[in-house]
Amino acid sequence: MTTEAPAAVAGPPDTTASAPEPQPAEDPSPDEPEYDLSEAFSLFGGAGGAPGPYILAPGANVNTGSVYGDQRVHNGPVGDGGIRRTARVHEGPVPASEVEAAVFGFAEPAWFGTARRELDRRVLFLAGRPGSGRRTAALNLLRRYCGDGAPLQALDSVTELDRWQPTEPSVRGYLVDGLFPEKPLGPGVLGHVRALLEKAGACMVIVLPDDTALLRRLEQYLHVTPVMCEPPPPSLVFGSRFGAEVPDQRERERLLAALDDQLLDELLAPELVPAEVVELVRAIVAADGDATLLGDLRGRLSFRAEQEVPELVAGLRDEADALAFLLAACVYEGLDHRIVKEEADRLLELSEGRLASVLPVTDPEGVRSVERPNPQFVFRRSLTELLDAVGAARRMSDTAAGGAYLHSIEPLSFVRHRRAEAVLRHVWREYSQVSDLLVRWLSEVSPDRELTMSAGRVMGQAASWGGGRRALRHIATLAASERMTSQMIAAYALGLAAEDPRLVADVRRRLREWSVAASPYRRVTVALACEADFGRARPDVALRLLDRLIRDVRPGKRVEQEHQWVYFAVRQAVSSLFHAGHQDRVFTRILEWLNDDEVEQERLLVLFGHLLQSSVWFQRQLSQEADHRHSVVDVTRMALNTDGSFDAACSALLRWADQGSWDETASQAVDYLFRELARDMRHGELRLFVEIDQKGAEGWAGRDIARTALAGWRNGEGWDAA
Repeated sequence: MTTEAPAAVAGPPDTTASAPEPQPAEDPSPDEPEYDLSEAFSLFGGAGGAPGPYILAPGANVNTGSVYGDQRVHNGPVGDGGIRRTARVHEGPVPASEVEAAVFGFAEPAWFGTARRELDRRVLFLAGRPGSGRRTAALNLLRRYCGDGAPLQALDSVTELDRWQPTEPSVRGYLVDGLFPEKPLGPGVLGHVRALLEKAGACMVIVLPDDTALLRRLEQYLHVTPVMCEPPPPSLVFGSRFGAEVPDQRERERLLAALDDQLLDELLAPELVPAEVVELVRAIVAADGDATLLGDLRGRLSFRAEQEVPELVAGLRDEADALAFLLAACVYEGLDHRIVKEEADRLLELSEGRLASVLPVTDPEGVRSVERPNPQFVFRRSLTELLDAVGAARRMSDTAAGGAYLHSIEPLSFVRHRRAEAVLRHVWREYSQVSDLLVRWLSEVSPDRELTMSAGRVMGQAASWGGGRRALRHIATLAASERMTSQMIAAYALGLAAEDPRLVADVRRRLREWSVAASPYRRVTVALACEADFGRARPDVALRLLDRLIRDVRPGKRVEQEHQWVYFAVRQAVSSLFHAGHQDRVFTRILEWLNDDEVEQERLLVLFGHLLQSSVWFQRQLSQEADHRHSVVDVTRMALNTDGSFDAACSALLRWADQGSWDETASQAVDYLFRELARDMRHGELRLFVEIDQKGAEGWAGRDIARTALAGWRNGEGWDAA
């Protein structure tokens, strides 16, 4: 593993070398504001659009008193061409003991040969569900392919492969535990990684979850078919592991002689995963032929324990003290029984009757009569019972990306197809009070993308269920809410409601009215709708609505802090439309706005600087004789020479130059752009070329052009286009 000393920097942060390491998302506290305005505005240069002074100094002390002249402090390692990398590479050697443990008793699955041939292309994607032995199989693949004793290296899922390079010349195999969720792997990056591995004589196995959406994206965009890690039959795993544990044939026969063949067949059920088979082998070996211990094998294996738990808990439902003792024994197993009993009594006291299944009912005279069920009983109904009651089931455990990391999920679905929609439609139409309760409940959902999208889908469907002039009334209520979450739900709902031909005209009318409404919350909802499905399906309509909004946030007009959210939402919507494939329309509209005095240019140029991070379209325009080639150069020049937008544009262009060291299109685009910028250098172009000269590594595109232009400027010479 590599570590870096903390850096303390006074001045603008260096975001060019690499993205900062993501931090895991935390659930918002209900006592805290839903969003921090200052944090949101800092993303695009302060509440007023202009960048304010700030200090980035992790682990350092900074003097905030008055200073004169250029102030800069930097603590950290030197080298690497002067580049300060803020992201750490999460990489380290795979211990030899782990490789040996993976090889021991490994049963080769049917797909193993196909996977080994795929490694000839240097990168293998191996997918499978949890417990399928993906990592064990990957280590065996690398060992077989690279040879016994070859050092192997492991990479975390947060490693950015577009900036990764082989670290040790002796390493022949790399194991990657998943992909960085926030940075999807592209064809250019994959080709670059394969070229690096080919040059190093190494290969890489990327272990992935059995995520249908993820695997489909890999097949569509990378044109690769991941190998599915299907474990061998449990009987084959048992034979291989048992043979490794007990090499002598006669000793194996002795151990199995004390075991009933029928019991072994029962335990080796088809659904067993390799780890559970290994536990069975170890139990048989530990029994050492003792028929008494083997006879109790059913009750001792962990993978059979879960099957018996429901019956155990059900038998104690009417005994509060026994339930408390069960929980205490599970937590404090292995401690003195007196401690366990004391903790059980304490739990029973803290439960305040919630461990009792029934409550006594007394008449006014204090005489106890019939008991009634306790509505606060914590073991009242299990999840399985609730699923059975409503006709639903849990699907197999899967993984999903939330924030920057993966997490496990067990999706719930109804047994009968489309029952969820049928139930909601029925209660919405038949029970008016229930519909009002649903709107209030969904409007207060936590700000989680999965929850807001689901709530928005229901609210959009409800518009069709209600019908009439009041079909969109509940969505209008959500749009007027001051909670950003409610506005997001309304935006999702409008996109779905617009799919109904009877409602699409009403949806457009309301969005037009809300785009000039006095309420900033409704104007934010309009921008969010342009960012969501409604806008992506109707880019021309969305851009017309955004045109109204962006004119309404110019300086001197509605400068209250909450109105800054309108600009933030507009910026997000424009970026979303650009990334959705409408680059020509968006860029044409940006050119119109830049020529309009009613639109604040500095904010618009900040937006353009962030769009430059999506380099593919811009690089294609610059590297070819495209329609917008000269316009891209002109707007880039404007962004570089505007103080508020310089940082965003410069950061993007530094990334382009780095990318050009291995991407031919990026190299051609950077060379053309830098030559054009060098023809008429003002302070913005000079600052960019100085950054390239100081931070650029060997092989960066445009570095020589920047240095030549700087040398000519220092010597008072003009730029020679030839």
